[in-house]
Amino acid sequence: TKNSAGKIARYVEERLQLEEPVNIHITGCINSCAQHYIGDIGLVGTKVEVEDEMLDGYRVYVGGGYGEDAGIGREVFPEILATDAPRVVESMLRAFQDNRDAQESFVQWSRRQSIEVIKEMSENHLVVA
Repeated sequence: TKNSAGKIARYVEERLQLEEPVNIHITGCINSCAQHYIGDIGLVGTKVEVEDEMLDGYRVYVGGGYGEDAGIGREVFPEILATDAPRVVESMLRAFQDNRDAQESFVQWSRRQSIEVIKEMSENHLVVA
């Protein structure tokens, strides 16, 4: 997961300028060691079936938090391929940048939206590889 986290970070940093940090928690551990459920964006490893083959993938969550913003993330994408994770994270962040209220954090924005709306906005911003 460290390799995946680095790939996602590099991909997003090369394409977006964020006004404030967004916490992305990634785990492949069945015990949720990286606490994906409290990240602004959380990814937990899973297997995704593609043409009778099981490939590495993630389940994607948004809106988790701790401290004053405590909350458990909600699942947006139940299955994405690991190779698509950088583009999916970028698409969610672009949807956030284009649709947030002034001074609204990613957590505030994601909690204000339904999962269906976040998914639709993200899919509209998804860059085809």
